[in-house]
Amino acid sequence: MLQKFTNFYKNLTLRKRIVYLFTLAAFIPFFCAVILSYNAIYTILENKLEDGAFSHLKHTELSLSNTMNDLAQISHQFVYPSSLALKLKDLQETDDPAELTSLNEAIQTELDYISYTNSTAGLTMYVDNGGRPVFRNMPVRQDFSFDELPVIGKYSGITYYGPHISNNPLNTRYVVSISKEVNIPDNDSVQLYIESSFSLTQNMLKANQQVNNSFFLLLDGDGRIAYSELNSLFAVDDYFDEIVTGDISGSIGGYYWFRTESDQGWSMVSLISSGEYNEEKTIWITQMLILAVIFGMFSLAIAFLLRKMVYKPIRQFDSEIQAITTNNFQFKSEPTNIPEFDEFLDQLQHMKKRIAELIEEVELKEKKRADLEIEKLMYQINPHFLMNTLDTVHWLALINKQTDIDQLVSSLNKLLYYNLKKSGKVSTIEEEIDSLVQYCKIQEFRHNFSFNIVKKVEEESLKTPVPRFILQPLVENAIYHGLAEEGHIEVIVEKKDENTILISIHDNGSGLSGEEIENILSTDIKNNKEVIGIGMNYVKRMLESHYENRAYFTIKSEKGKGTTVELHLPIN
Repeated sequence: MLQKFTNFYKNLTLRKRIVYLFTLAAFIPFFCAVILSYNAIYTILENKLEDGAFSHLKHTELSLSNTMNDLAQISHQFVYPSSLALKLKDLQETDDPAELTSLNEAIQTELDYISYTNSTAGLTMYVDNGGRPVFRNMPVRQDFSFDELPVIGKYSGITYYGPHISNNPLNTRYVVSISKEVNIPDNDSVQLYIESSFSLTQNMLKANQQVNNSFFLLLDGDGRIAYSELNSLFAVDDYFDEIVTGDISGSIGGYYWFRTESDQGWSMVSLISSGEYNEEKTIWITQMLILAVIFGMFSLAIAFLLRKMVYKPIRQFDSEIQAITTNNFQFKSEPTNIPEFDEFLDQLQHMKKRIAELIEEVELKEKKRADLEIEKLMYQINPHFLMNTLDTVHWLALINKQTDIDQLVSSLNKLLYYNLKKSGKVSTIEEEIDSLVQYCKIQEFRHNFSFNIVKKVEEESLKTPVPRFILQPLVENAIYHGLAEEGHIEVIVEKKDENTILISIHDNGSGLSGEEIENILSTDIKNNKEVIGIGMNYVKRMLESHYENRAYFTIKSEKGKGTTVELHLPIN
């Protein structure tokens, strides 16, 4: 089966391969998306909705917890040994009518002040053991009783009450409240009762209900429902059985529920109907399927468009290549109106033009090479003829006992041989010094001066490779820039350190000015017509070419005291 498919694919033209491959590229992702994306999207939406529900629930629970905590903080100002509680103690211990009147007024004034300065506090009062309000900042309902209040938890001696109608007859809104026993030493204790508005939390509950149609329950520590927004199914004083399992989410009676527990022990439960909860999932899945279908159709359209866009330019490329193979460099295809392909066609045209130029250039070079071989042979004959002639003069001078002529011709012959030999541009320090000796001998016949070469290096260092013809221009510079009548040139080769050889050339001539040194070192050959300048420039360029920045030379000179040229060469 695999072999049949392989043979079938091999026999397909490029045009059919493009259609088949892009068709598969369009439908395979579509089917994979349909098969694989359901679980992924379901999990993503499940987590999204669950995180959203818990987030709303936690914000609401924190709002109510903060209100309860604010009431607990306010209660510290009313319990013993606060100033207010101490006045209550004095009130219970005195029998003086005047003092009783004064303490009553002071207690009432301070209670009003504390409740007024704490915006969270609403109805605030002390209640005696008989359930009668003793001191209060607002009117109190006649049927007030702690037993009628919905307890949602007890924590640190404070009893927390869930949402209920305010015990202030002038306020018909829901409030939350706390009570705490105020123990007065050696006297009867009283109960402190403080209310706070439930409107902020209630507004958050209404906002959440509008967003995701959710309902909220408030449970005490035993799971008893103290407050319910869905009283028809979850009535107040019933028990929310799901809390027994310890789960924080689940489903019951056609609703998904999510629970969060406060530090005071009470819990808040959010209820979202199953239809509302799954509606967003259905919408997302439907949108995904629609997008997948659109993507598949779009991919098919792209497949046919690419077949048209790619196949035609490829045929044009084939025609261009065929033209190159047949040396038809004048052939030019029509533009494809696709920038990338047109750029490629332009490059092919440029390549064809370049190939034609190269063919013409190669033919011209072949012709020049043949001419150069003949010219090269002629140049090879001339130096050999010259050296052979000089060698003959050397023997004639030797036979006739002309010692000076013999030495001069011998040195010139050796110098020419060194400069004209074909071993390339690289020599050694030892060969350079030997060549320099021959050059100095020749110059001694022309100029009245002496020279001395001092070698302060090991034999191995003298074998260090160096560019050819770098010492002679330096000595030539010393000769041409004013040796004294009894001139002297000293060449010292020494090892500067483990990696550097220093070659110093010193003369006792008239010296150079700064401008003359700058002119010698000038790299502008066109403006520097002096032979010496050209020679020094040659040395500089050879050092840069051979050593890059690892070798250099310096010129030190003073008028009337001579000149020293130092050449710093790396050993390795």
